[in-house]
Amino acid sequence: MKKKQTDYDKAMQQLESLVEKIQDGQLGLEEMRGEVKKALALIKQCRGKLRDIETDLDALLEEE
Repeated sequence: MKKKQTDYDKAMQQLESLVEKIQDGQLGLEEMRGEVKKALALIKQCRGKLRDIETDLDALLEEE
């Protein structure tokens, strides 16, 4: 489970970096398009990991 957290943290750091680049306003249209695509993929990855954790926690709580 620690690996999942590490992956999530790494993805969030990458996402934060991409958002900063996008908000900076120094990217051309094609560059921005590529960065937005990367950001959307990272968002999808993070949401999936959060759903997995939520499912695990729900299962643990049901056991109690």
